[in-house]
Amino acid sequence: MTKYSQYLALVFSLLISHSVLANEKTYRCEVLSDAYVKSNGELSLVQDSPRVGQEFAVVKKTGEVIGDVMDSLKNPKVLASGSNGNSYKVIWVQKSAVKNGAFVDYLSIEEFASGSKKPFGFFSGGLLMTGVCE
Repeated sequence: MTKYSQYLALVFSLLISHSVLANEKTYRCEVLSDAYVKSNGELSLVQDSPRVGQEFAVVKKTGEVIGDVMDSLKNPKVLASGSNGNSYKVIWVQKSAVKNGAFVDYLSIEEFASGSKKPFGFFSGGLLMTGVCE
């Protein structure tokens, strides 16, 4: 293979990779607050939470989350792809060890919000994390 054909192959592979990535929308999110519901029903912010400032990514098509904040979540189900008037919504349902029990986690990204930063809310039991995605 000549150097010219190697160069063309490299350029072609870069163009294909870029178009594939452009078609696969990925949200990049940052946690700005971390809270939980207290036993009396009030919301309490977690002081000095290690989750605040952490980042994660969400593959829009599949709902897959990449990052330490929610790494253990498996088998996402995209409920709504988001639009000008509706949030992007994903749920995760996992059975618990207790008979007829389940864990449900929910992520909502307000895709319709103006600007490049879209607010999100993540709910897991009594845990609530909020932040922004781009």
